[in-house]
Amino acid sequence: MASSKVKEKQPLRISIGNAKARKNLPLNRVKTTKYTWLTFIPLNFYEQFRRAVYFYFLIITIVSFFVNDTIDPLVSLLPLLFVMIVTALKEGLEDYSRSKSDQIVNSARVTVIRNGKEHCINSEYIIPGDLVIVTSASDVPCDLVLLHSTGSENMCFVNTANLDGETNLKTIYGPSNYAYLSLEHDTNLGNIVCEPSTPDLYTFNGRIEFENASNGAIPLTIENLLLRGVRIKGQGRVIGCAIYTGMSTKLQLNSRYTGNKSASSENYINKFIIALIVGMIVVVFILYLIERQKAANVYPTVYYLGPLPDYNAVLQIFEDFLSFLILFNYMVPISMYMNIELYRVFGALFMKSDLCLYDEETDQPCAVNASNLNEDLGQINILFSDKTGTLTKNQMIFLKCYTGGRNYHLQNTQLYCPSTEERFELGSMDPEILDFFEALALCHTVDILDPNDERSTEKQSEHDSLITTDIIGRYQASSPDEKAILEGCARLGLIFKSIDNNSLHLSRILHEGDVQDLQYERLQVLEFSSERKRMSVIIRDENDVIWLYSKGAETSILPRCNKSPQIEQIDAQITEYAKEGLRTLAVARRTLTESEYETFVGSLNNANIQLMNRKELIAQCYETIEVGLDLLGATALEDALQDNVDKTLIALQEAGLKIWVLTGDKVETAFNIGMACKHIPSSAEVHFLINLTDPMELEGRLKQIETGLSSEAKTLPTALVIDGSTVTALLQHLPKKFANLALQCKAVLCCRLSPLQKSEIVMLIKKSGNHITAAIGDGANDVSMIQEAHIGIGIPGKEGKQAARSADYAIAKFDMLQRLLLVHGHYNTERLAFLVLFYCYKNIIITGCMALFQVYDLFSATSVYNDLYLWLFDIIYISFSFTYLAMSEKHYSENTLLR
Repeated sequence: MASSKVKEKQPLRISIGNAKARKNLPLNRVKTTKYTWLTFIPLNFYEQFRRAVYFYFLIITIVSFFVNDTIDPLVSLLPLLFVMIVTALKEGLEDYSRSKSDQIVNSARVTVIRNGKEHCINSEYIIPGDLVIVTSASDVPCDLVLLHSTGSENMCFVNTANLDGETNLKTIYGPSNYAYLSLEHDTNLGNIVCEPSTPDLYTFNGRIEFENASNGAIPLTIENLLLRGVRIKGQGRVIGCAIYTGMSTKLQLNSRYTGNKSASSENYINKFIIALIVGMIVVVFILYLIERQKAANVYPTVYYLGPLPDYNAVLQIFEDFLSFLILFNYMVPISMYMNIELYRVFGALFMKSDLCLYDEETDQPCAVNASNLNEDLGQINILFSDKTGTLTKNQMIFLKCYTGGRNYHLQNTQLYCPSTEERFELGSMDPEILDFFEALALCHTVDILDPNDERSTEKQSEHDSLITTDIIGRYQASSPDEKAILEGCARLGLIFKSIDNNSLHLSRILHEGDVQDLQYERLQVLEFSSERKRMSVIIRDENDVIWLYSKGAETSILPRCNKSPQIEQIDAQITEYAKEGLRTLAVARRTLTESEYETFVGSLNNANIQLMNRKELIAQCYETIEVGLDLLGATALEDALQDNVDKTLIALQEAGLKIWVLTGDKVETAFNIGMACKHIPSSAEVHFLINLTDPMELEGRLKQIETGLSSEAKTLPTALVIDGSTVTALLQHLPKKFANLALQCKAVLCCRLSPLQKSEIVMLIKKSGNHITAAIGDGANDVSMIQEAHIGIGIPGKEGKQAARSADYAIAKFDMLQRLLLVHGHYNTERLAFLVLFYCYKNIIITGCMALFQVYDLFSATSVYNDLYLWLFDIIYISFSFTYLAMSEKHYSENTLLR
């Protein structure tokens, strides 16, 4: 076992072009089906018999074949087979549909280069090491390392909508210092050494090694990897080396089964069924005792019964008891499960076809990925919500900035200073202000599509009066913040025009007709991460001076700046911006000497070729260079609230839901957004737990708040505001006390949280009582929270569709949540309750008649019903009509529920 684990962790070694061996390599065949023609019946029936009720009826049916003819075995067998066949057909059709989809994918034609020649083959026959050609507007068939592109700078743009739902184009680069010559020279291209495939879509560690060790190794990162499912945009064609194929691709590893959630109603139904079974056994035992008494006192006096059997024989006792058990097994309603599944399918259909849950702008109806949770929508009592993109629109506008000791507002093509009521154009700004905006125009990872690309037909920006081309319409940013900042700079006249071979070109419009063209060389990009909370770039200007520009959260930037009075001023202004509900970034820079830069590059290259702990090593390199910064200023971006978000939150709170907002934003920003959207009532008594990490201090603070909550004079609602560091301490030292206190509050706001902390909070509340939790979000950082909650609700947003695809339900806008929970949730809960009670009471009445009939047949376990009638009555006469009634009944109108 130990050796096999070690073997799994060994890096892969793939020969580029597969000039050596082609045997025993995994094919690019995709298989998403659960069954084959041979395994379908045994596997499907095995999975169904794992349900206790099905297994119980199977045992009863088998027993009925060997016990006297109290009731025809078909009465138990036919309903069981009917339910199982319906379920098997449903799953079989779904699996057949998956099989057809697999066949279409596997038979797609692709072009590969083998032995210097191009061959057109089926996608399923690609193996690791093959050189695969992908043309523009085509999907990548497997995970490829980009080696060559006909586009400029050996790079290509890709659309990852099929992978993670993000609509912004991303840039994939060919390995630096790697030259792919031609088809005739595809031998001795080197070997790719990389880690085994993992489900993580955002990390990849590898390197290209050559037989000639003097050439050195070339590092490979996620920026060099074309993932299966992405689509090439804007380039003629690209050539890549296949590394992960078939079920080993990152896309397939993310598509694997992760387990189903079960509705809380199933627990109650199971308890109800167990109570029925216990009640049935009690009735059977009582009737059996009476039957024994009749056998001893009455049967001997009735001569026409003939010779009597030995009722004290063990076999006879066993047979008599089982006869009653078989007679009354009808009390357990097996057909109920079939009709519950039917009701859930129609409940999901009602939600999908509800026009009030359809967004015409995005052509997005309500999506139901887990119909077995329909009834839990009406039982939710705690809702966890993300803020950015969920409560807000995630449409950023660059509104304000602070630099040079002053606060400025961006108004069209000018800067307006409220304190002096002056207006400045770019040509009249102080050098310090120009340096600030120059930093914003350089410190980013925005790409620009070619003018002839299909995306260039998009609607031109309102800034076209300033810019003669549709340059802004061709900005492609992975972050809406960066695009908004560049748009703001362009309005002022500092335009990011192009990037060519790491040369950044800016245009500075100082005055009418006075345009300066600036050129910079981008040496390095220090990528943003949620741990670092900042990103940096290293630039060489026209004077051959090396600059490091950095922007990010003030908690990450300010501690790295040289001490000056300006730090306190900017920190105070950032706090003011946050109180207005604006998103803030701090901006800083420093100069680097040639020796400092060369030392950094050497350390970074060494870290990049490591296969183990590469991420941590790179982060350490970044830490050494991002120090001694000079603070330039801060930006403030507006993120508008979603439509009707305040009315939705008020309606949900009045319906009895407690709402928690879990966000990564700073406290002031999140608090003011919470007040604006009515998450925190204006009359609420707000308690702040900020930067408290000492367990004793935390416990005292919790007791103080709890005392206030338990006071008899308490009339105002209570809100709790906590930051990330305090949450960490609470989860580690006082989780139960924190949960008990927070559950007593009207609203809870947790700020500066990581995705892991979000899921940990949801898990804590799930374990703190019989609460039904729901989580709603729109970004990849919300996926863990959505999957942890009892019910996950996703919104396809600016941050991508990962949340919507990982969720149990998906809606286009936050205000649709009110109808989803209060209307569909209520109807589904009421209808399921009606359905379960109807079947249980129906069967109790029918078996009650059987019990009464035993008085007139000397308790001989004889059925009062015809066997066929009993089966038809259960499956057809009653079930379908009442199931239809349950699916269509509305105890209250929709307007009443939404009131």
